[in-house]
Parts: sequence; C-alpha cells; structure tokens
Amino acid sequence: MSTLTIKTPLRFSRFLHVLDFGNGVSAFYNALNQAVVYTASDFSSALQALQKPFSTAGLCVGLGQTERKTVRNLIRQLWRHKMLLEPDEDEMLDVETLRQFLNKPEIAILYLLLTDACNIACRYCYFEGGIPEGYKFSLMTFETAKSSVDLFVKVHARDLLKSNKEGPHIIFYGGEALLNWPVAKATLEYISKLKKVGQLPKNTRVTLNTNGILLNQEIAKVLIKHRVNIAVSLDGPWPIHDLMRVGHDGKGTFDLVMPKLKMLRDMGAHVGTCCTIDSHNIDQIEDVTKWMIEDLGFDTIGFNTLLESTERPIPNPEYYGEKVGQKLVNCFQIAREHGVYEDRFMRKVKAFIKGDFYFADCGGCGMQIVATPEGDIGPCQGYCGTRKYFVKPDSNFDPRTHSTWKEWRTRSPINMEPCLDCIALANCGGGCPHNSDVKDGSIWEVDSVFCKQSIYSVKFLIRDLFEQHQLESI
Repeated sequence: MSTLTIKTPLRFSRFLHVLDFGNGVSAFYNALNQAVVYTASDFSSALQALQKPFSTAGLCVGLGQTERKTVRNLIRQLWRHKMLLEPDEDEMLDVETLRQFLNKPEIAILYLLLTDACNIACRYCYFEGGIPEGYKFSLMTFETAKSSVDLFVKVHARDLLKSNKEGPHIIFYGGEALLNWPVAKATLEYISKLKKVGQLPKNTRVTLNTNGILLNQEIAKVLIKHRVNIAVSLDGPWPIHDLMRVGHDGKGTFDLVMPKLKMLRDMGAHVGTCCTIDSHNIDQIEDVTKWMIEDLGFDTIGFNTLLESTERPIPNPEYYGEKVGQKLVNCFQIAREHGVYEDRFMRKVKAFIKGDFYFADCGGCGMQIVATPEGDIGPCQGYCGTRKYFVKPDSNFDPRTHSTWKEWRTRSPINMEPCLDCIALANCGGGCPHNSDVKDGSIWEVDSVFCKQSIYSVKFLIRDLFEQHQLESI
C-alpha cells in the first residue's frame, strides 16, 4: 500500500458494503477483512454518490475547516481498511492470498459412528432420510474404532502437539452411540492411553452426542472419569420436544430424557444440549432458550438447523434460513445476557471481532474424518446412509492428499463466485455442502438456508458492535 495524500485518486472496493442504521449513523464494512468504519449518514450518502475515481482534495472543495477534517479522517480510515483503493490496485491479490490457506486439508476432528442404529425415530432425522432400501445397521468393533483413532493420530493430531491451535476433537456419534457402550468405553480408555504417552495432545476433547435415554450412573461415572463433554439432544420442554423426538412406537421421549439430565447434573458431569430448530419449536425458540438456561441451568447450548434429505426436503429453504437467522440472533442475545456460551453463533462472533476470514462453518470442509461402523472413511456424517464420498482406507490412506478432502477443503465462499459480492463473505463459512449437494446436485452450489442466516447475522453484528460499545461515528 502506497502513501495516501490528499491528491491520491481513489475508488471504492468491490468488497465495500454500506449499512444505514436509520438513526443518522451508517457503517462502512469490508466484507473481505471484516473491518468496520462508522460515520454520519450524510457523509455516507455523499460518498456513495460518487461514480468515478476521486481524491480527498476534491471532496473537500467548498467545505469548512471542521468538515474538511472529518472528511479527511473518514477517507484515511476507509483507505487504511482497504475500502478505498487506488484505481490500479488489484484487490483480487488479497483474495488469492486467502485462497492459499485452503491448499491442504487440516484434519482436527474425528467422528466415530459407533453404530448407525438408533433407539428412537426423530421425525426430522437426515440419516433416516438418506438410507437406501435394504440397508443393514451395524455396530463398530473396537478394532475398527482403534484403527480409526490411529489414523486420526497419524494424519494430524500429532501436528497439534507443537502448535497453538485448539486441540483435536473426537466425537462419539450415531445413530445412538450408547447402543455400543462396550466399544465406546474401550475406546475412551484407548484415547486416555494415547494422551498419557503423548500420541494425542492432552487438550484433546472428547464429546458424546446422545439422546440421553440409555444413560445410567455406571456410564456417567466413566464419562466423568474421562472428562467427556456430553451433548444431549433436547428440543424444548414438553410437549415441544415430543413433537419430533419420538420412539419407534411414536411416543414422545421427553419423560425418558429429563431424569437422565438431572442425574448427570447431580453427578457433576459436563453436559450441554443440542437443540434442532424446526417447525415444532422455531416460533418458541427464545422461550426454549430461557428454559434451558434458567430452569435447567445449562451453561453451554447449541443449535442445529435442518439438514436436507431426499425423504424430507426443507420446505421453502430461503424463508426458513432467514427466520432461523433472526431466531439465532435473538437466542444469542438471551444467552449473552446470562453469560451462557451458544456455540453456533459464537463462531461468527469470534471471527468478526478478530477480523478473521471464516473459511468454513462445517468441519466437513477438509477438517474432519468420519468413520463408519465398517471402517469406511468419509468427510461428512451426512452421507453415512448412502456412503457417498466414503472410501475404504488402506495402509497408505491419507485424507490430506486425497482428492475428495482436497476438494472439500477448498469449498469455501472465497472460492465461490456468487459469494464474492455478498456482505457475509468473510463471516459466513459457506454453510453445509451436504445441503447443497442433496438439494441442488453439487457441494459447490450455494446453501440457500445458510446464506439467508449469514446475511442477517453479519448485519446484526455490524450494528451490535456499534450499540454495545457505544462507538463514535466519524
């Protein structure tokens, strides 16, 4: 970047977006680096009216001393944050620099699908919707679990030992993982052994995703011993939960889950909740959030949005996405007021505050391996029913060099032409490749549900930063 003078010709960046708050304040936002400059709306309108290269000196003609000082300060801030550029400055070089970060998959997450069977039959289950006719459910053996963990250690976990990155994450998944408790228990012991001998970092996280029904004190003691994060699926109080989360007999599961949650809390387990947002709870989701925090005492909550399935496609995905975006913002504000961590929205908040480019919202984008009960390895748990994108690994298998993981790693808004002019470019993460593939036939299509969420979210963050910190506009 050269030196800015009052005669330097300037033009607007392709990535500049302007929001008018309607209260005399506007925000200039760089969608590539997430920088924000707040200014009075009249200055914003005057700048936006310019259609050709201009200079600071030209803008100041006819202005008084105070106004000239304000304009110069504003231009300097916009230039410093690359919202104003010289006419021949190629901002696509910054895009290419960001794209280089995606040249190689970085595997930091392992999903162990301990079984693809489940003891309940949730009506929105994407897994059930993707199972072909004649499919046979199975249980993972300990040998398969061990070899999958060993692969995880080989391909990336060791690299994290010497880095400052967040530690690797192993997730026990299903189906219902507790249907295969003996293998889960043996695998926990093996993971602890690897941590003791330095094969896995000591900050390796282990999470159990469960519907909670099969939990008992014996299982809970083992989970607590190994410091497992327990994520229990809960969609709200009765009768909301029971509208979708039902057994194979069609009966609700709320009364089966709640005693197990109380047991976990009484025993001191680290337990959070996963809540899927669908038609049964979206209109009450703020009340559901308050209930989880105030009545149940959760200090960690997470929301899941629907995944596409061939059997149960998302109706009106754009409308659903925008409404979910609004609801997630509302729930984030409730959680923030109570000092509670809400995972999904906080990922965006962290990237926004740091000014980082948020390449992917999903670990499936070249950052994880998913092991099926038979030992097949794939990038995304959404395909466990069809096994699309899954491979049978041999002794030389390395997802970091495999074409599927390399492609999925590059699947990011920075590499998607329709996304480059979007205000949510750097804060979106691209949504769900599985949704795009199932709905539109390719992981490279825009996830319309997530797109609407992200646009709403980033506009909220831009305004919220101003209001929360009472920033002054230029």
